[in-house]
Amino acid sequence: MRVAEYTSDFGRWDEVERVCDPHLRRYVHGYFATTSALERPVRERHLPAVEVPMVLNFGASHTRVDAMSESGTQQLDHAWVTGLQTHHQLSDAIGERRFMVVRFTPLGAHLFFHLSMEALTDRAVPLEQIDPRIALLVSDHVMVARTWAERFDAMESLIGSRVAQCMVPPHIDRAWNGLVKARGQEPVGSLAETAGFSHRHLIQQFRTCIGLPPKKAAMLLRFTRSIEAVTRNGLADSASKPYLDGSAPSGADASQAQWAQIAAECGYFDQSHFIHEFRAFAGATPSEFLRGIPTPLP
Repeated sequence: MRVAEYTSDFGRWDEVERVCDPHLRRYVHGYFATTSALERPVRERHLPAVEVPMVLNFGASHTRVDAMSESGTQQLDHAWVTGLQTHHQLSDAIGERRFMVVRFTPLGAHLFFHLSMEALTDRAVPLEQIDPRIALLVSDHVMVARTWAERFDAMESLIGSRVAQCMVPPHIDRAWNGLVKARGQEPVGSLAETAGFSHRHLIQQFRTCIGLPPKKAAMLLRFTRSIEAVTRNGLADSASKPYLDGSAPSGADASQAQWAQIAAECGYFDQSHFIHEFRAFAGATPSEFLRGIPTPLP
């Protein structure tokens, strides 16, 4: 289990992170928890990642900012689940915060919630609305635990019990794992041919089990790989966590980045293709992202 403490001009915070049991790694990447005391408002930029987080909130309400929604903001309490995202999200933070994140794989979330993942795409949905029974189990077994380690253990036991008797269609399992292994560079036509199904059937199955059609899922996989290359950091340590708007990622230097090399490494046709897709997911060009993008608080 990794434990870290930080202090900056914004305040202080600590993090606890643990990988999951090896038997469950097809379903969940691991668990993350943080406690913070932020002395002034900060705006966080959450980049799309190839995971489905379930957040358990032990502190104040979470404000999610979505410029594409009618209301613009969403208040979230207690527990919620965010599906795969096709664009970045912003959140406002200040004061005392305490929350835990269960980092499901898309297939793991599909099996755990027994839900079509398309219903969660580009949305954050309260756990109570997804399944009141799961919400009750989480409250009774996870939220009442005293330490992060005990909460991780309780959540892992719950995941194991729910996915033990479930199964993803083998052809979708193979197609998704092949796409992940290829980091989004496997042609969709090859996926359909390997699965032995038509493009149309494969697309529908991906929407149900993953939350995105194969082509969009491949784009997301390429994007997360590009974040790894741009930040010169590990994928699990970067794309799954927020960045503070106005603060450049640690060690970032836009003037030294080799954009054409990164584009080729991550499977883009050329540098223009890379910049276009990066902006669509991150809300900024790679250079803007590395410099940090100030987003004024309302």
